[in-house]
Amino acid sequence: MKSDDDRWRLAVEASGDALWDWCPADGCIFSSARLGELLGLPAPASAIDWRSHLHPDDRDSVLASLDECLGAAGKGFDAEFRLRCRKGRHRWFSARGGVVARDAAGAAERFVCVLRDVTVACEQRETLQASERLWQFALEGHGDALWDWTLDTGMINISPSFRAITGWPDGAALRGNDIWPERIHPEDLRKAMAAFNAHLSGGRPMTEVEFRLLVSDGTYRWVALRGKVMERDALGRPSRMIGTVRDVHDHYLSIAREKRQERELARAAHLIHLGEMASVLSHELNQPLTALRNFSGVALRRLEELGPAGNRIAEPLKMISEQAMRAGDIVHRVRGFVRRGGLKSAPVAMNKVVQSVVRFAEFEARAHAVQLLLQLAEPLPLVNGDQVQLEQVLSNLVKNAIDAMSAVPWSRDLVIRTQVDHDGMVGVAVIDCGEGLAESVRQDPFAPFATTKQDGVGLGLAICRTIIENHGGRMWVESSDAQGTTFCFALPSMPAA
Repeated sequence: MKSDDDRWRLAVEASGDALWDWCPADGCIFSSARLGELLGLPAPASAIDWRSHLHPDDRDSVLASLDECLGAAGKGFDAEFRLRCRKGRHRWFSARGGVVARDAAGAAERFVCVLRDVTVACEQRETLQASERLWQFALEGHGDALWDWTLDTGMINISPSFRAITGWPDGAALRGNDIWPERIHPEDLRKAMAAFNAHLSGGRPMTEVEFRLLVSDGTYRWVALRGKVMERDALGRPSRMIGTVRDVHDHYLSIAREKRQERELARAAHLIHLGEMASVLSHELNQPLTALRNFSGVALRRLEELGPAGNRIAEPLKMISEQAMRAGDIVHRVRGFVRRGGLKSAPVAMNKVVQSVVRFAEFEARAHAVQLLLQLAEPLPLVNGDQVQLEQVLSNLVKNAIDAMSAVPWSRDLVIRTQVDHDGMVGVAVIDCGEGLAESVRQDPFAPFATTKQDGVGLGLAICRTIIENHGGRMWVESSDAQGTTFCFALPSMPAA
Protein backbone atom coordinates (compact mmCIF):
# COMPACT_ATOMS: atom_id res chain seq x y z
CA MET A 1 0.00 0.00 0.00
CA LYS A 2 1.41 3.38 -0.94
CA SER A 3 2.22 5.94 1.76
CA ASP A 4 0.73 9.44 1.85
CA ASP A 5 4.04 10.84 0.57
CA ASP A 6 3.96 8.48 -2.39
CA ARG A 7 0.42 9.48 -3.29
CA TRP A 8 1.31 13.13 -3.01
CA ARG A 9 4.37 12.75 -5.23
CA LEU A 10 2.39 10.84 -7.83
CA ALA A 11 -0.28 13.56 -7.85
CA VAL A 12 2.32 16.31 -8.32
CA GLU A 13 4.08 14.42 -11.12
CA ALA A 14 0.75 13.72 -12.83
CA SER A 15 0.16 17.49 -13.00
CA GLY A 16 3.40 17.95 -14.91
CA ASP A 17 5.11 19.76 -12.03
CA ALA A 18 8.39 18.75 -10.44
CA LEU A 19 8.91 17.90 -6.75
CA TRP A 20 11.93 18.94 -4.66
CA ASP A 21 12.36 17.52 -1.14
CA TRP A 22 15.26 18.76 0.97
CA CYS A 23 16.53 18.07 4.52
CA PRO A 24 18.53 21.16 5.54
CA ALA A 25 20.25 19.41 8.47
CA ASP A 26 22.07 16.71 6.47
CA GLY A 27 21.70 18.27 2.99
CA CYS A 28 19.90 15.24 1.64
CA ILE A 29 17.92 16.10 -1.52
CA PHE A 30 15.28 14.22 -3.42
CA SER A 31 13.99 15.55 -6.72
CA SER A 32 11.46 13.94 -8.98
CA ALA A 33 12.41 12.78 -12.44
CA ARG A 34 10.25 15.55 -13.85
CA LEU A 35 12.74 18.20 -12.65
CA GLY A 36 15.49 16.49 -14.64
CA GLU A 37 13.23 16.45 -17.69
CA LEU A 38 12.41 20.13 -17.34
CA LEU A 39 16.09 21.04 -17.01
CA GLY A 40 17.07 18.70 -19.83
CA LEU A 41 19.41 16.69 -17.60
CA PRO A 42 20.09 13.00 -18.24
CA ALA A 43 18.43 10.42 -15.96
CA PRO A 44 18.81 9.51 -13.19
CA ALA A 45 18.55 12.91 -11.59
CA SER A 46 17.00 12.24 -8.21
CA ALA A 47 19.27 14.60 -6.29
CA ILE A 48 19.22 17.78 -8.38
CA ASP A 49 19.82 20.92 -6.34
CA TRP A 50 17.97 23.60 -8.32
CA ARG A 51 19.71 26.30 -6.27
CA SER A 52 22.95 25.64 -8.15
CA HIS A 53 21.14 26.30 -11.43
CA LEU A 54 19.81 29.76 -10.46
CA HIS A 55 20.35 32.63 -12.87
CA PRO A 56 22.93 35.05 -11.40
CA ASP A 57 20.42 37.92 -11.50
CA ASP A 58 17.87 35.91 -9.48
CA ARG A 59 20.16 34.11 -7.02
CA ASP A 60 20.37 36.60 -4.15
CA SER A 61 16.65 37.44 -3.94
CA VAL A 62 15.55 33.78 -4.24
CA LEU A 63 17.98 32.46 -1.64
CA ALA A 64 17.04 35.29 0.70
CA SER A 65 13.37 34.29 0.39
CA LEU A 66 14.31 30.65 1.04
CA ASP A 67 16.29 31.55 4.17
CA GLU A 68 13.38 33.68 5.40
CA CYS A 69 11.02 30.71 4.94
CA LEU A 70 13.35 28.35 6.80
CA GLY A 71 13.76 30.72 9.73
CA ALA A 72 10.17 31.88 10.19
CA ALA A 73 7.62 29.32 11.27
CA GLY A 74 4.49 29.36 9.18
CA LYS A 75 6.02 31.42 6.35
CA GLY A 76 5.70 29.88 2.91
CA PHE A 77 8.06 30.01 -0.03
CA ASP A 78 6.75 31.56 -3.24
CA ALA A 79 9.20 32.70 -5.91
CA GLU A 80 9.66 33.02 -9.64
CA PHE A 81 13.13 32.65 -11.14
CA ARG A 82 15.20 31.35 -14.02
CA LEU A 83 17.09 28.05 -13.93
CA ARG A 84 19.97 27.06 -16.18
CA CYS A 85 19.08 24.13 -18.37
CA ARG A 86 21.11 21.97 -20.69
CA LYS A 87 23.42 23.82 -23.11
CA GLY A 88 23.31 26.90 -20.89
CA ARG A 89 19.78 27.97 -21.75
CA HIS A 90 17.56 29.38 -19.01
CA ARG A 91 13.89 28.71 -18.40
CA TRP A 92 11.45 30.42 -16.03
CA PHE A 93 10.12 28.44 -13.05
CA SER A 94 7.57 29.14 -10.37
CA ALA A 95 8.31 27.48 -7.00
CA ARG A 96 5.88 27.16 -4.12
CA GLY A 97 6.46 25.26 -0.89
CA GLY A 98 7.48 25.49 2.70
CA VAL A 99 8.90 23.77 5.74
CA VAL A 100 6.87 20.62 6.54
CA ALA A 101 8.85 19.47 9.61
CA ARG A 102 10.85 21.22 12.34
CA ASP A 103 12.79 19.88 15.35
CA ALA A 104 12.08 20.69 18.99
CA ALA A 105 14.13 23.89 18.70
CA GLY A 106 12.13 25.04 15.66
CA ALA A 107 14.87 24.42 13.12
CA ALA A 108 13.72 23.23 9.72
CA GLU A 109 14.11 19.51 9.24
CA ARG A 110 12.35 19.09 5.93
CA PHE A 111 11.51 21.53 3.14
CA VAL A 112 9.34 20.61 0.19
CA CYS A 113 8.44 22.67 -2.87
CA VAL A 114 6.78 22.17 -6.22
CA LEU A 115 8.39 23.66 -9.33
CA ARG A 116 6.44 24.50 -12.45
CA ASP A 117 7.83 25.56 -15.83
CA VAL A 118 6.27 28.98 -16.58
CA THR A 119 8.60 29.96 -19.42
CA VAL A 120 5.83 30.40 -21.98
CA ALA A 121 3.73 32.53 -19.65
CA CYS A 122 6.72 34.70 -18.67
CA GLU A 123 7.79 35.18 -22.27
CA GLN A 124 4.25 36.18 -23.19
CA ARG A 125 4.19 38.57 -20.27
CA GLU A 126 7.53 40.08 -21.28
CA THR A 127 6.31 40.40 -24.86
CA LEU A 128 3.14 42.09 -23.64
CA GLN A 129 5.11 44.43 -21.38
CA ALA A 130 7.51 45.29 -24.19
CA SER A 131 4.57 45.91 -26.49
CA GLU A 132 2.92 48.04 -23.84
CA ARG A 133 6.12 50.06 -23.37
CA LEU A 134 6.33 50.65 -27.11
CA TRP A 135 2.66 51.56 -27.20
CA GLN A 136 3.13 54.01 -24.33
CA PHE A 137 6.21 55.49 -26.00
CA ALA A 138 4.36 55.90 -29.29
CA LEU A 139 1.32 57.47 -27.65
CA GLU A 140 3.33 59.84 -25.48
CA GLY A 141 5.40 60.80 -28.50
CA HIS A 142 2.14 61.62 -30.28
CA GLY A 143 1.12 63.97 -27.49
CA ASP A 144 -1.19 61.60 -25.60
CA ALA A 145 -1.06 61.21 -21.83
CA LEU A 146 -1.53 57.73 -20.39
CA TRP A 147 -3.58 56.38 -17.49
CA ASP A 148 -3.91 52.89 -16.02
CA TRP A 149 -6.91 52.36 -13.75
CA THR A 150 -7.31 49.41 -11.35
CA LEU A 151 -11.06 49.37 -10.83
CA ASP A 152 -11.33 47.30 -7.64
CA THR A 153 -8.94 49.59 -5.71
CA GLY A 154 -9.74 52.73 -7.70
CA MET A 155 -6.03 53.57 -8.05
CA ILE A 156 -4.91 55.24 -11.28
CA ASN A 157 -1.29 55.27 -12.47
CA ILE A 158 -0.65 58.23 -14.75
CA SER A 159 2.17 59.29 -17.03
CA PRO A 160 4.18 62.50 -16.49
CA SER A 161 2.35 64.10 -19.42
CA PHE A 162 -0.99 63.38 -17.69
CA ARG A 163 0.31 65.16 -14.59
CA ALA A 164 1.42 68.06 -16.79
CA ILE A 165 -2.08 68.43 -18.29
CA THR A 166 -3.92 68.30 -14.96
CA GLY A 167 -1.25 69.76 -12.70
CA TRP A 168 -1.54 66.73 -10.41
CA PRO A 169 1.40 66.77 -7.92
CA ASP A 170 4.31 64.41 -8.53
CA GLY A 171 4.17 61.38 -6.26
CA ALA A 172 0.60 62.08 -5.13
CA ALA A 173 -1.71 59.07 -5.35
CA LEU A 174 -4.65 59.37 -7.70
CA ARG A 175 -7.96 57.54 -7.47
CA GLY A 176 -10.74 57.39 -10.02
CA ASN A 177 -13.11 59.62 -8.06
CA ASP A 178 -10.40 62.26 -7.70
CA ILE A 179 -10.56 63.03 -11.40
CA TRP A 180 -13.74 61.52 -12.81
CA PRO A 181 -16.31 62.61 -11.94
CA GLU A 182 -14.76 65.10 -9.46
CA ARG A 183 -12.88 67.24 -12.04
CA ILE A 184 -15.25 66.95 -15.00
CA HIS A 185 -17.20 70.09 -15.89
CA PRO A 186 -20.79 69.80 -14.60
CA GLU A 187 -22.21 70.36 -18.08
CA ASP A 188 -20.13 67.47 -19.47
CA LEU A 189 -20.49 65.08 -16.52
CA ARG A 190 -23.54 63.16 -17.75
CA LYS A 191 -22.04 62.64 -21.21
CA ALA A 192 -18.65 61.52 -19.85
CA MET A 193 -20.00 59.05 -17.28
CA ALA A 194 -22.44 57.62 -19.82
CA ALA A 195 -19.47 56.90 -22.13
CA PHE A 196 -17.60 55.14 -19.29
CA ASN A 197 -20.64 53.09 -18.24
CA ALA A 198 -21.51 52.10 -21.80
CA HIS A 199 -18.06 50.55 -22.26
CA LEU A 200 -17.78 49.01 -18.79
CA SER A 201 -21.15 47.30 -19.26
CA GLY A 202 -20.09 45.91 -22.65
CA GLY A 203 -22.31 48.19 -24.71
CA ARG A 204 -19.40 49.83 -26.55
CA PRO A 205 -16.00 48.44 -27.57
CA MET A 206 -14.19 51.50 -26.21
CA THR A 207 -14.73 54.64 -24.15
CA GLU A 208 -14.34 57.69 -26.38
CA VAL A 209 -15.49 61.07 -25.11
CA GLU A 210 -14.45 64.72 -25.01
CA PHE A 211 -15.10 66.90 -21.97
CA ARG A 212 -13.76 69.83 -19.99
CA LEU A 213 -11.40 68.92 -17.17
CA LEU A 214 -10.56 71.11 -14.18
CA VAL A 215 -6.80 71.76 -14.00
CA SER A 216 -4.56 73.08 -11.26
CA ASP A 217 -5.00 76.78 -12.08
CA GLY A 218 -8.76 76.52 -11.52
CA THR A 219 -9.73 76.67 -15.20
CA TYR A 220 -11.27 74.02 -17.43
CA ARG A 221 -9.53 72.59 -20.49
CA TRP A 222 -11.04 70.43 -23.22
CA VAL A 223 -9.54 66.93 -23.35
CA ALA A 224 -10.22 63.88 -25.52
CA LEU A 225 -10.27 60.62 -23.55
CA ARG A 226 -10.03 57.08 -24.90
CA GLY A 227 -10.01 53.96 -22.75
CA LYS A 228 -10.46 50.20 -22.96
CA VAL A 229 -10.90 47.40 -20.43
CA MET A 230 -7.77 45.23 -20.62
CA GLU A 231 -8.40 42.74 -17.80
CA ARG A 232 -11.47 41.12 -16.22
CA ASP A 233 -11.89 38.98 -13.11
CA ALA A 234 -13.14 35.38 -12.94
CA LEU A 235 -16.74 36.62 -13.10
CA GLY A 236 -16.06 38.72 -16.20
CA ARG A 237 -16.21 42.02 -14.36
CA PRO A 238 -13.77 44.78 -15.51
CA SER A 239 -10.71 44.91 -13.27
CA ARG A 240 -8.22 47.01 -15.24
CA MET A 241 -8.71 49.76 -17.76
CA ILE A 242 -6.05 51.72 -19.61
CA GLY A 243 -6.32 54.68 -21.93
CA THR A 244 -5.13 58.06 -23.11
CA VAL A 245 -5.97 61.71 -22.62
CA ARG A 246 -5.14 64.37 -25.18
CA ASP A 247 -5.32 68.11 -24.62
CA VAL A 248 -7.62 69.43 -27.40
CA HIS A 249 -8.37 72.80 -25.83
CA ASP A 250 -6.70 74.85 -28.57
CA HIS A 251 -8.58 72.84 -31.20
CA TYR A 252 -11.89 73.62 -29.49
CA LEU A 253 -10.99 77.31 -29.28
CA SER A 254 -10.17 77.27 -33.00
CA ILE A 255 -13.52 75.65 -33.81
CA ALA A 256 -15.31 78.22 -31.64
CA ARG A 257 -13.49 81.06 -33.43
CA GLU A 258 -14.41 79.64 -36.83
CA LYS A 259 -18.06 79.27 -35.84
CA ARG A 260 -18.10 82.81 -34.49
CA GLN A 261 -16.46 84.08 -37.68
CA GLU A 262 -18.97 82.15 -39.76
CA ARG A 263 -21.83 83.74 -37.83
CA GLU A 264 -20.28 87.18 -38.27
CA LEU A 265 -19.89 86.60 -41.99
CA ALA A 266 -23.48 85.46 -42.30
CA ARG A 267 -24.69 88.42 -40.27
CA ALA A 268 -22.52 90.83 -42.26
CA ALA A 269 -23.81 89.38 -45.51
CA HIS A 270 -27.38 89.74 -44.31
CA LEU A 271 -26.87 93.32 -43.18
CA ILE A 272 -24.94 94.24 -46.31
CA HIS A 273 -27.66 92.84 -48.53
CA LEU A 274 -30.34 94.66 -46.59
CA GLY A 275 -28.36 97.87 -46.52
CA GLU A 276 -27.48 97.79 -50.19
CA MET A 277 -31.05 96.92 -51.12
CA ALA A 278 -32.25 99.83 -49.02
CA SER A 279 -29.70 102.07 -50.71
CA VAL A 280 -30.72 100.94 -54.19
CA LEU A 281 -34.41 101.19 -53.38
CA SER A 282 -33.98 104.64 -51.87
CA HIS A 283 -32.12 105.77 -54.97
CA GLU A 284 -34.81 104.35 -57.23
CA LEU A 285 -37.65 105.75 -55.13
CA ASN A 286 -36.13 109.19 -54.75
CA GLN A 287 -36.76 110.09 -58.41
CA PRO A 288 -40.50 109.26 -58.54
CA LEU A 289 -40.99 110.95 -55.14
CA THR A 290 -39.27 114.09 -56.40
CA ALA A 291 -41.41 114.02 -59.56
CA LEU A 292 -44.50 113.55 -57.41
CA ARG A 293 -43.66 116.64 -55.35
CA ASN A 294 -42.94 118.69 -58.47
CA PHE A 295 -46.14 117.66 -60.29
CA SER A 296 -48.27 118.31 -57.19
CA GLY A 297 -46.67 121.78 -56.94
CA VAL A 298 -47.47 122.53 -60.59
CA ALA A 299 -51.07 121.36 -60.09
CA LEU A 300 -51.48 123.58 -57.03
CA ARG A 301 -50.24 126.66 -58.89
CA ARG A 302 -52.70 126.04 -61.71
CA LEU A 303 -55.56 125.53 -59.24
CA GLU A 304 -54.82 128.97 -57.77
CA GLU A 305 -55.70 130.41 -61.15
CA LEU A 306 -59.20 128.94 -60.82
CA GLY A 307 -59.92 130.79 -57.60
CA PRO A 308 -62.38 129.36 -55.03
CA ALA A 309 -63.52 126.67 -57.48
CA GLY A 310 -60.25 124.81 -57.08
CA ASN A 311 -60.13 124.82 -53.27
CA ARG A 312 -61.75 121.38 -52.92
CA ILE A 313 -59.02 119.79 -55.07
CA ALA A 314 -56.15 121.90 -53.68
CA GLU A 315 -56.39 120.47 -50.19
CA PRO A 316 -55.80 116.81 -51.23
CA LEU A 317 -53.00 117.93 -53.53
CA LYS A 318 -51.30 119.71 -50.62
CA MET A 319 -51.56 116.52 -48.58
CA ILE A 320 -50.05 114.52 -51.45
CA SER A 321 -47.18 117.01 -51.69
CA GLU A 322 -46.55 116.90 -47.94
CA GLN A 323 -46.55 113.10 -47.84
CA ALA A 324 -44.23 112.94 -50.85
CA MET A 325 -41.81 115.27 -49.05
CA ARG A 326 -42.10 113.16 -45.90
CA ALA A 327 -41.33 109.99 -47.90
CA GLY A 328 -38.38 111.76 -49.50
CA ASP A 329 -37.01 112.64 -46.05
CA ILE A 330 -37.33 109.00 -44.99
CA VAL A 331 -35.50 107.85 -48.11
CA HIS A 332 -32.78 110.42 -47.50
CA ARG A 333 -32.30 109.22 -43.91
CA VAL A 334 -32.12 105.58 -45.08
CA ARG A 335 -29.43 106.41 -47.61
CA GLY A 336 -27.53 108.38 -45.00
CA PHE A 337 -27.75 105.52 -42.54
CA VAL A 338 -26.43 103.03 -45.11
CA ARG A 339 -23.55 105.27 -46.02
CA ARG A 340 -22.64 105.92 -42.39
CA GLY A 341 -22.90 102.27 -41.37
CA GLY A 342 -19.19 102.50 -41.25
CA LEU A 343 -16.24 100.29 -41.75
CA LYS A 344 -14.37 98.74 -38.83
CA SER A 345 -11.00 99.57 -40.28
CA ALA A 346 -7.88 97.72 -39.18
CA PRO A 347 -4.77 96.33 -40.89
CA VAL A 348 -5.81 93.30 -42.94
CA ALA A 349 -3.63 90.63 -44.59
CA MET A 350 -5.39 89.70 -47.82
CA ASN A 351 -3.70 86.30 -48.00
CA LYS A 352 -5.30 85.46 -44.65
CA VAL A 353 -8.65 86.66 -46.00
CA VAL A 354 -8.22 84.29 -48.95
CA GLN A 355 -7.28 81.36 -46.70
CA SER A 356 -10.21 82.03 -44.39
CA VAL A 357 -12.72 82.14 -47.24
CA VAL A 358 -11.24 79.02 -48.85
CA ARG A 359 -11.63 77.13 -45.58
CA PHE A 360 -15.36 77.85 -45.58
CA ALA A 361 -15.74 77.28 -49.34
CA GLU A 362 -13.97 73.92 -49.49
CA PHE A 363 -17.10 71.88 -48.72
CA GLU A 364 -19.16 73.53 -51.47
CA ALA A 365 -16.24 73.28 -53.88
CA ARG A 366 -15.89 69.54 -53.27
CA ALA A 367 -19.65 69.10 -53.66
CA HIS A 368 -19.38 70.65 -57.15
CA ALA A 369 -16.10 68.85 -58.06
CA VAL A 370 -14.23 72.18 -58.09
CA GLN A 371 -10.54 72.33 -57.24
CA LEU A 372 -9.38 75.47 -55.44
CA LEU A 373 -5.93 76.65 -56.53
CA LEU A 374 -4.17 79.43 -54.61
CA GLN A 375 -1.49 81.65 -56.11
CA LEU A 376 -0.64 83.95 -53.23
CA ALA A 377 2.14 86.51 -53.47
CA GLU A 378 4.51 86.66 -50.51
CA PRO A 379 5.24 89.06 -48.98
CA LEU A 380 2.06 91.06 -49.55
CA PRO A 381 1.48 94.54 -48.07
CA LEU A 382 -1.35 94.99 -45.58
CA VAL A 383 -4.49 96.91 -46.51
CA ASN A 384 -6.63 99.04 -44.22
CA GLY A 385 -10.19 97.79 -44.07
CA ASP A 386 -12.97 95.76 -42.54
CA GLN A 387 -11.89 92.10 -42.74
CA VAL A 388 -15.41 90.71 -42.45
CA GLN A 389 -16.67 92.80 -45.36
CA LEU A 390 -13.63 91.92 -47.49
CA GLU A 391 -14.22 88.23 -46.72
CA GLN A 392 -17.83 88.71 -47.80
CA VAL A 393 -16.70 90.18 -51.14
CA LEU A 394 -14.31 87.31 -51.83
CA SER A 395 -16.82 84.73 -50.62
CA ASN A 396 -19.43 86.08 -53.05
CA LEU A 397 -16.95 85.99 -55.96
CA VAL A 398 -15.90 82.42 -55.12
CA LYS A 399 -19.51 81.24 -54.88
CA ASN A 400 -20.33 82.88 -58.23
CA ALA A 401 -17.28 81.18 -59.78
CA ILE A 402 -18.35 77.76 -58.48
CA ASP A 403 -21.85 78.29 -59.86
CA ALA A 404 -20.41 79.40 -63.20
CA MET A 405 -18.63 76.05 -63.64
CA SER A 406 -21.62 73.84 -62.80
CA ALA A 407 -22.19 72.92 -66.46
CA VAL A 408 -18.50 72.47 -67.33
CA PRO A 409 -17.78 68.80 -68.20
CA TRP A 410 -14.00 69.12 -68.02
CA SER A 411 -11.68 69.90 -65.14
CA ARG A 412 -13.15 72.61 -62.89
CA ASP A 413 -10.27 74.72 -61.57
CA LEU A 414 -10.89 77.88 -59.58
CA VAL A 415 -7.80 80.06 -59.14
CA ILE A 416 -7.50 82.77 -56.49
CA ARG A 417 -4.49 85.01 -57.04
CA THR A 418 -3.03 87.84 -54.99
CA GLN A 419 -0.34 90.22 -56.18
CA VAL A 420 1.08 93.71 -55.88
CA ASP A 421 -0.11 95.71 -58.90
CA HIS A 422 2.15 98.08 -60.80
CA ASP A 423 0.60 101.07 -58.98
CA GLY A 424 1.39 99.55 -55.58
CA MET A 425 -2.17 98.46 -54.83
CA VAL A 426 -2.94 94.96 -53.54
CA GLY A 427 -4.73 93.05 -56.27
CA VAL A 428 -6.95 89.98 -55.96
CA ALA A 429 -8.22 87.93 -58.91
CA VAL A 430 -10.82 85.14 -58.92
CA ILE A 431 -10.51 83.06 -62.11
CA ASP A 432 -12.96 80.36 -63.17
CA CYS A 433 -13.08 78.15 -66.26
CA GLY A 434 -16.81 78.49 -66.87
CA GLU A 435 -18.59 79.54 -70.03
CA GLY A 436 -18.32 83.27 -69.42
CA LEU A 437 -20.85 85.92 -68.47
CA ALA A 438 -24.24 85.88 -70.14
CA GLU A 439 -24.86 88.54 -72.77
CA SER A 440 -27.62 90.04 -70.64
CA VAL A 441 -25.18 91.00 -67.87
CA ARG A 442 -21.89 91.34 -69.76
CA GLN A 443 -22.52 95.02 -70.53
CA ASP A 444 -22.57 95.91 -66.82
CA PRO A 445 -22.17 92.92 -64.42
CA PHE A 446 -22.35 95.25 -61.41
CA ALA A 447 -25.72 96.79 -62.27
CA PRO A 448 -28.30 96.30 -59.48
CA PHE A 449 -30.86 93.55 -60.14
CA ALA A 450 -28.89 92.25 -63.13
CA THR A 451 -28.83 88.46 -62.80
CA THR A 452 -29.26 85.23 -64.77
CA LYS A 453 -29.89 83.07 -61.70
CA GLN A 454 -33.44 81.87 -61.19
CA ASP A 455 -33.25 82.51 -57.45
CA GLY A 456 -30.96 85.54 -57.62
CA VAL A 457 -31.86 89.17 -56.91
CA GLY A 458 -28.92 90.67 -58.78
CA LEU A 459 -27.44 92.60 -55.86
CA GLY A 460 -24.37 90.49 -55.01
CA LEU A 461 -21.87 92.09 -57.39
CA ALA A 462 -23.33 95.55 -56.82
CA ILE A 463 -22.77 95.11 -53.10
CA CYS A 464 -19.24 93.81 -53.66
CA ARG A 465 -18.29 96.82 -55.76
CA THR A 466 -19.80 99.20 -53.20
CA ILE A 467 -17.75 97.59 -50.42
CA ILE A 468 -14.53 97.78 -52.43
CA GLU A 469 -15.18 101.40 -53.41
CA ASN A 470 -15.91 102.27 -49.78
CA HIS A 471 -12.43 100.90 -49.03
CA GLY A 472 -10.92 103.25 -51.60
CA GLY A 473 -10.43 100.50 -54.16
CA ARG A 474 -11.85 99.48 -57.51
CA MET A 475 -13.45 96.36 -58.95
CA TRP A 476 -13.77 95.16 -62.53
CA VAL A 477 -14.11 92.20 -64.90
CA GLU A 478 -10.76 91.64 -66.52
CA SER A 479 -11.94 89.07 -69.07
CA SER A 480 -14.93 86.88 -69.84
CA ASP A 481 -15.28 84.42 -72.69
CA ALA A 482 -16.04 80.76 -73.36
CA GLN A 483 -12.88 79.73 -71.45
CA GLY A 484 -13.87 81.47 -68.22
CA THR A 485 -14.19 84.76 -66.36
CA THR A 486 -11.74 86.75 -64.26
CA PHE A 487 -13.08 89.12 -61.61
CA CYS A 488 -10.54 91.49 -60.05
CA PHE A 489 -10.41 94.07 -57.33
CA ALA A 490 -7.59 96.19 -55.97
CA LEU A 491 -7.17 97.95 -52.60
CA PRO A 492 -4.72 100.63 -51.47
CA SER A 493 -1.81 99.14 -49.55
CA MET A 494 -0.75 100.50 -46.19
CA PRO A 495 2.62 102.24 -45.96
CA ALA A 496 5.39 99.99 -44.68
CA ALA A 497 6.13 100.51 -40.98
